[in-house]
Amino acid sequence: MREKLILLHRLTNPTPRELVEIAFRRDISVGDLVEFGITRRKASKLQDRALLEELKGQIEVARRQGWRLVFYDDEEYPELLREISHPPILLFVKGEVTCPCVAVVGTRRATSYGRGIAQEFSWKLASSGITVVSGLALGIDTWAHRGALRGGRTVAVLGSGPLNIYPASNRALAEEIAQRGALVSEFFPEDGPAKFRFPLRNRIIAGMSFATLVVEAPLKSGALITAHLALDYGRDVFAVPGDINRRTSQGTNRLIQEGAKPVLSVEDVVGEYSRPEVDLSEEEEFLLQFLPPGQEVDVEFLSEASGLSPEKLFPLLLALEMKGVIIGTSGWRYRRIV
Repeated sequence: MREKLILLHRLTNPTPRELVEIAFRRDISVGDLVEFGITRRKASKLQDRALLEELKGQIEVARRQGWRLVFYDDEEYPELLREISHPPILLFVKGEVTCPCVAVVGTRRATSYGRGIAQEFSWKLASSGITVVSGLALGIDTWAHRGALRGGRTVAVLGSGPLNIYPASNRALAEEIAQRGALVSEFFPEDGPAKFRFPLRNRIIAGMSFATLVVEAPLKSGALITAHLALDYGRDVFAVPGDINRRTSQGTNRLIQEGAKPVLSVEDVVGEYSRPEVDLSEEEEFLLQFLPPGQEVDVEFLSEASGLSPEKLFPLLLALEMKGVIIGTSGWRYRRIV
C-alpha cells in the first residue's frame, strides 16, 4: 500500500497537479509540502502512523465491500482527469470506468420537463457508446443515471465516502450503477456528505468528461459550477434551453447566452463528435487516435505520443486540416472536430 500517498491525499485534497506529479516521481517530504504553502504542523502529519493506520482500516472495510484504490499513475485512472489543475491523488472505485465520457448534470429540483430530457438524452448517449457521468444527486442526476442504464453505462461520482452513499434513497441505484458502470469517490470511506465536498466532486465529473451537458439548472446551482469547471479545463459545454420564466431554466439559458452550445436533441451532442465518411490514410488514422474529441493538444505532445518526427507530423496535420477533421489553433495546437 502506498502509504505516503494516502496520507498526502488526506492532508492536501484538492492537491495542485505540480505537487501530485512530484509525489509520484519521488518520495515526498514534509519540506515539499511546506514549499507548497502547507503549514509545517499539518505537513508533519505526513509521518503520523496513527492517522495512517486509521485510514488503512477504512480502506480495508471498503475493500471488503468491493471498492479498490486507483492511484494517479495507474493505467485505469481516467486519462482526461489527469489533465485538470487539481487531480485527485487517488480514487475509490467500485465497478469499471469506461470512456469516452460525457457529464449530464442539473438541478435537484427538476421539473417533469427536465427529468424527461435527462433520461432520454442519457439513454441515447449511452446507446451510442458514450458513458454518462453524473453525481448521484436527486433530480437531474438520478434521471441521467437511470436513462443511461437503459442504454449502456454510467458513472456516479460521489460527494461522500464509499461507506456513506448519499442520498440514502439512491443506494439501490448506486448498486445497480456499480454492476453496469462504476461508482467513484475521492473521499475516504467513512467521510460523510458535507457541503464543501460537492464542489470537489463536481471537478471530477467535469474533469473525466470530454463534454458537459447541463439539462436544467437555476442561476445558483452546482451544475453551473460543473459547467464552468469544464470550460476552465477546455472542454465543451452544452445546455438545454428552457422556459425563460422558469427559475430552473435560468442557469441553462444564461450558459447559452455566455456561449454554451444549445442542444435541441441528443444528436446535437453526438453529432459534434461523430466522424463523417472521410477517406483517411493509415498514417492519418494512426495520428488521429492521439487527438481525443473535445480536447486540444500541441505538436510536442503529438510527436511524443505518436513517435513521429515533426517532419512527418506536420504534413499529416495539414492533410487532416484540409479534410476538415481537425482545426489548428494558436501555439501549434490542434483540436479534433469530427
